Amino acid sequence: MNNNDIVFEIIKKSKKHLTAYEILDKFQKFKKIQPMAIYRSLKKLIDEDKIHKSNQNKTYVLCNHSHTNHNPSIAICRDCGDTEELKSELFEAIFKKNPIKKYDLSKFQLEVSTTCRRCN
Repeated sequence: MNNNDIVFEIIKKSKKHLTAYEILDKFQKFKKIQPMAIYRSLKKLIDEDKIHKSNQNKTYVLCNHSHTNHNPSIAICRDCGDTEELKSELFEAIFKKNPIKKYDLSKFQLEVSTTCRRCN
């Protein structure tokens, strides 16, 4: 397995979203690696639409969609930090019907800060 495969498996097997350093800690159980190598693998996996990065809480989550080139939309619990990928098609349709002149919304990432049912 190469570094990208190991990073992907770590994220895939995780029950929660992970920071880059949490991924690094788990990776180093297999072999020693520098943090920059983890970031390169994360970037590659994002570019391949296999994972998404939450900019709000700086974590990485598995992409739940089977297709590529979609716009990631993620709900993030304010209390526990849990994340869930939302169906981006709804937001794509809204932005298509309601264009904003100053922005190209054909490619976007949406993060919704909310409260999950467990914390509610």
